[in-house]
Amino acid sequence: MKRIVILIYLLSFSISIYAQNKDYTEIRFKSKLRNYTKIMPKAEKLGVNRVLFEELVNALTTEVYTENQKKELTNKLWLAVSNPKKFDFIYKDFSLNTIKNWGVKIKFEDPNFEPNPYLAKWTNSGDEYLYFQWAVTQILTYEHLLTYSEKAKVAQKSIHDLMLLKGMKFYKAEPDEYAYNYLNRNNLLLKNKGLVILIYNNHFDYTVCKIVDKEKVIELLNKLKWEFVAP
Repeated sequence: MKRIVILIYLLSFSISIYAQNKDYTEIRFKSKLRNYTKIMPKAEKLGVNRVLFEELVNALTTEVYTENQKKELTNKLWLAVSNPKKFDFIYKDFSLNTIKNWGVKIKFEDPNFEPNPYLAKWTNSGDEYLYFQWAVTQILTYEHLLTYSEKAKVAQKSIHDLMLLKGMKFYKAEPDEYAYNYLNRNNLLLKNKGLVILIYNNHFDYTVCKIVDKEKVIELLNKLKWEFVAP
């Protein structure tokens, strides 16, 4: 049953992505930057390579993704961190769709029409690890492999955003409960299913993987200077 729910979700998710392809003839791109940096992140010199993302994708998607889908996601992650300029060009629709509220008019704010969001972020950052974490966060969140919540009541909803947890039932959040404590309680439920939630230490981003892959996922994320722990 869970497998059927996930397959239906993937199908509807694919249709949703297709429908979100933007008509660029109606968009006036505008960057707040005068120039983009021409220097790309030194990913491989820092020990961050394609194999890292291949292993990470395998651990976070398990049998939910096909091999082709895993390869495609690995390619996107690797290109985003190693060459944001090329990533924004090759995966234009995907790049823009991963940016929350891109092109959306928000009260008291100018719409974000940055044509190269990953290159722009790298230009403004200048710090490889901060950029790596940001890029991977955007992509994994878009793929429903990472989510975020500061409070337990929000976590009660956002936990269902994670693809591996679709269709599962969880504890109800307690009044004034912190997300960390709420996720810790639900890890007791997930233990019986062989799964574990991992949270960015002292932050509010979290993901889920098989218990047998827990140490591997923590090790891989640590290579991005990203400390994840079981709450």
